[in-house]
Amino acid sequence: MLHGTWRRCKNVKMVNSVIKSHQAPFLNFFIICFYINKSAQSTVAKWLEFVWSRQVKRLDLNFCCLSENYAVVLGDLLGEMRPMKYLQTLYVTNIKVSGEDIALFLKNCPILRTLDITDSSLTSDVHVCGTTLMLEDLLICRCNIMESVININFAPNLSVVVVDAKPEQLWFENVPRLALANLRIASPRYRMQHFSSAVSCFASYLQTLILYLSYPKKLLRKGFPQMPNLKLLTVRDISAYEHGCLLPTTYAISACPRLQRFSIVFLENVKNATPGVERCPHQHIKIASFQGSCAADIIKSVTYFSDSCDAFQKTNTCAPLMSKAEVRAHMDHLKQLQVELSDQVLLLKFFKFKKRIS
Repeated sequence: MLHGTWRRCKNVKMVNSVIKSHQAPFLNFFIICFYINKSAQSTVAKWLEFVWSRQVKRLDLNFCCLSENYAVVLGDLLGEMRPMKYLQTLYVTNIKVSGEDIALFLKNCPILRTLDITDSSLTSDVHVCGTTLMLEDLLICRCNIMESVININFAPNLSVVVVDAKPEQLWFENVPRLALANLRIASPRYRMQHFSSAVSCFASYLQTLILYLSYPKKLLRKGFPQMPNLKLLTVRDISAYEHGCLLPTTYAISACPRLQRFSIVFLENVKNATPGVERCPHQHIKIASFQGSCAADIIKSVTYFSDSCDAFQKTNTCAPLMSKAEVRAHMDHLKQLQVELSDQVLLLKFFKFKKRIS
């Protein structure tokens, strides 16, 4: 959309009118959610000038765009940014963001507690540090981080982090209150040594770990770092080709002796995989969640569950395409297992079965 046309848009005129008439110094939140490109940056910059002049608690910037090449550049919007003493929450979506932009917000927003950067592009290294930093929740996810390094080297109040992890591009140091880490790992080059190095400074006290894995077999194996105080471990398998059995996860579980709940979520059904992919006796499971008083209890339940599926597969068909009778037999067996382990299996959900085409 041409800049002149964009400025004449009915919704843009409405925003301009509201901003012009608004007199109150305080705003709970200010949200800009438009389908635009960088040709409209001067208009948006004026809107942000209004934000700088108000006591805003929450700011959402979401600029959908046809192509990353035309994406709005956050730095070009900030202009003469003034301190925002009341801003507690900042959401940034579909924008080009630099490390300098992030540093500017951290500096000018002394009580910022939540910083969420999603579906955006990082154009330079990000450094999160500061002895007076109030930041509690940091989310940098589903972003194109390219070669940018995310360095969280002093965040005394940080308790939750959700971040995309690439080899040697994610570093933590001095995060004493970190309780929940959610790491999205999609690179085929990501190895156990990268993971161990990234979590080394908080592995001893982390309580909740969520892993999005495209190549789970590279991490859920021997050598998984010890996490003595971890209570909850969730693995979300985002691979269409590695829907494997549950047993390899026992290596990760055993590294967390105080674990009380383990969940695995398969986000792709094995029926979509190539014909040559190794089949798994419980390949149709979408979510499996186990609980216990310690890791040993959970391992016992997972092992029994997996062994029972193996035994069932030896005498029954467990394939992506099954007849109605085979589907019923498979479902009945899994439901029976859930009943047998009712105290250990919290949740069991399945992908929809696809009937065999005769």
